[in-house]
Formats: sequence, C-alpha cells, structure tokens
Amino acid sequence: MKNLTLVIAIITAISSTPVIAAGCAAEKKIEEELSLQGISLLRINALAGYLEITPSGDESAHFSGRACSNENEWLQYITLDVARDDHILELTVIIPYEDDDFDARYAYMDIDLEIPENMPMEIKDSSGDIHIEQVSATLIDDSSGNIRVRDNRTSLTIKDSSGSIEVRKLHGDLEVTDSSGDIDIYDIQGSVWIPRDSSGEIDIDTVTGTVLVGRDGSGDIDIQNVGSDVEIGSDGSGSIKIREVKGAVTIGSDGSGTINIVNISGDLLVEAKGSGHVRTHGIQGEISLPR
Repeated sequence: MKNLTLVIAIITAISSTPVIAAGCAAEKKIEEELSLQGISLLRINALAGYLEITPSGDESAHFSGRACSNENEWLQYITLDVARDDHILELTVIIPYEDDDFDARYAYMDIDLEIPENMPMEIKDSSGDIHIEQVSATLIDDSSGNIRVRDNRTSLTIKDSSGSIEVRKLHGDLEVTDSSGDIDIYDIQGSVWIPRDSSGEIDIDTVTGTVLVGRDGSGDIDIQNVGSDVEIGSDGSGSIKIREVKGAVTIGSDGSGTINIVNISGDLLVEAKGSGHVRTHGIQGEISLPR
C-alpha cells in the first residue's frame, strides 16, 4: 500500500506548551482534508479515544484528530497514516504502545470525521465511544466502548466485545454480535440477525423484516412491531416478551424466566423451556408449547 498522493493535508504543529484538559495534559491537533475522487470504500482504523462520524457538506472527507498524552514529548509519536490501495482509502491512527521508546502513561486520539453520506465505510476501533449519524457504515468492529448509530444509509454489521449498542433508523439489514452490554434497536428497514449475545438486555422495536436471535446467555429480550417472523434459538436466563408480530414466533429453548407472547399473526412454537411461565394472548395461528 503506497502513500496517497491525492491527499490535501493540513497538519497543525505541536504546541510547545502543554494544554491542560480533562484527561489530557498535552495535546496536538491533526487536521486533513481528503479528496475521495475514485474512492469506493473508506476504512478507518482507530485506537483509544472517541470517534464521531457525521455527513460532510461536500464530496471530501474532513478529518480532525485531537491527540492527547501526559507529556508533550510523546505527541510526536501519535500520527495519522493515510494510504490508498486501488479504490480503497485507509486512515490509520498510529500510537506505538509497544515501542520501547514510547513510555507515555496514557495516549489516545479523539476523532471527528465528516464524510459524504453515501460513501461506504468500515470501522475498526479498540476503545472509546463511537457515534455515527447519517452516513453509510457497513462494518463496525469494536473492542470496548459504547456504539451509537443514527440514520445509517445501508446494511450494517457490528462486532462488539463490551459496551452498549444503540441503533436508531437503519436503511437495510442489521447484524450484531456482542459479548456484553445492552442492545437497543429501533426502526430497521430490513431484517435483524443477532447470532450471539452473552449478557445484557436486548430491546428490538419496529423491524420491517425478520428478527433472528441465535443464542442469548443472560438478560431480558423484548421484541415488538415486527413485519415478519421472529425466532430465538436459545435463551439462558431472563424474561422473553414478544408482541405485535405479523409472522410466526419460534423459541427453540429457554432456561429461566417468563415468556409473554401477545398479538401474533402466525404460529407460536416453544420447543423446550425450563423454569418460568408461558403467557399468550391474541395468537392467530397454532400454538405448540412443551408439556
């Protein structure tokens, strides 16, 4: 991968005087305006620090980074690498945590990025909150920190280890794999697929397609206003509440907690369950419950 020649870079010099801020004794700004001519995919590799992505007013990408550390001498090591490979533009934050010459007590970069709303984008992040609004993220791969997505213009896959996930208004399908933290999903113009969730509540409201939850460890599941089928493969613990579904509902197995199913247009099938009651109302199809 070679250095991008079409980049118009504006790098602000490092201030010689430390700037005192909350959790940031010394800081520098990195600002770049990037031409996206000929680019069909934008990749962002962030590290520690928050990441906010919003639509730009033109066809360029505008990057603003705030690098922070405990002393000025470490700021020179914190940089942004910009590279192009064919039609892919990749932005990578460089913080050499493993370098023997880098001995900062802390170092991170907060990022504000503006891009055209129709530019497909993949994000890889280690820690810190992510806020995305009115753009076209296709992948978010995150280790820790909260994720908030608003009005995403395309289908999206989220892979997350810890932290809450909130998705509001998405034009396409949504896939979420999560280890811990609550999942809050609302207004999906497509289907929702959650292969695995270890812990935390799952709240899904207003989905035009199907809702599929493969395996859930613990935490309540609340699903409502679904335009097609709902299926839960297995649930360890926590209550299940499903209502206002225009298709069938299938629950493979439930360990503990009550099951409430209300106003279902299709069949209801619960294959196996442990402790807790099953309550139903307004089921238009056949009901099959374990004895």
